[in-house]
Amino acid sequence: MKVLRIQLMPRKKNRVLVHLDGLQDLEDIEPLEIALDVAERSGIHVGDSVTAKDLAQLQEDDTKWRTRQAALHLLSYRPRAEQELRVRLRSKGFPHASVEWCLRHLEERGLIDDHNFASAFVRSRIRLRPRGRFRLSQELREKGVTAEVAEQAIDQAFSNEETSEQDLARAAARGWLARQGSTLTESLAGADGSAERERARRRLHAFLSRRGFGSDVIRAGLEEAETGAREAVGL
Repeated sequence: MKVLRIQLMPRKKNRVLVHLDGLQDLEDIEPLEIALDVAERSGIHVGDSVTAKDLAQLQEDDTKWRTRQAALHLLSYRPRAEQELRVRLRSKGFPHASVEWCLRHLEERGLIDDHNFASAFVRSRIRLRPRGRFRLSQELREKGVTAEVAEQAIDQAFSNEETSEQDLARAAARGWLARQGSTLTESLAGADGSAERERARRRLHAFLSRRGFGSDVIRAGLEEAETGAREAVGL
C-alpha cells in the first residue's frame, strides 16, 4: 500500500487522516485516523509504501497517545493516585496494555507519585478538614493508595505540620461548635448530667466519630468544645 494523502481533519486540528491506495481486489480503503503528533513522530510521508504491520504500529501508537491525553486531562483537574487513574482510564475503554504503558510513562516523568499524592492529600485534610488517622487512611485506600504508603504519608504529614490527632480532634470540635446555634451551645455549657448537655455531647461525639477519631481522642474534642461553649455563654 502507498500513502496517497495526509489530510488535517477540519474539526480535530490535532488529528489527521492518512489516505491509502487500493489493496488488490479492494478499490477503497478507509483512511486511517491518527494523531498529528503520531504521524510526525512516525516520519510517514505521501508516497511512502506501508505494510499492514506499519499500520498496526501507527494504530497502537495512536491508542497510547489518546490514553496519555486522557490521563493528562484527568490530572489537570487534580492530582490522582495511580490506581484511581488506572480505573478511570480503563472505564473509558482504553486497553490494559496502553493504560499500563501510560502509567509508567507518567511515573517516569514525575506526573504520578502515590507518596507525594498521599502526602499532599493528608496535608490538605489537616489544614482544611481535620480527620482522624483511621478516616485519613480509609480515604487514601479508597483512592487506590496502599496501606503502607498511606500510613507513611500520614506519619510524615503529622510530623511536618507539627500536629497530633488530639490537636485535630480539638480543631474539628471547634469548627463544629462554631456552626451550632446558641441553644446547643448553651446546652453543651450546661450543668453536668443534664439531659440537654448529654444530647449535645452525643451529637458532637457522633460527628467526631464520623471524622475517624477514636474514643480516647474524641474526649479531647469534647473537652475543647465544652470549654468553648462555656466561654461563649460567659461561664
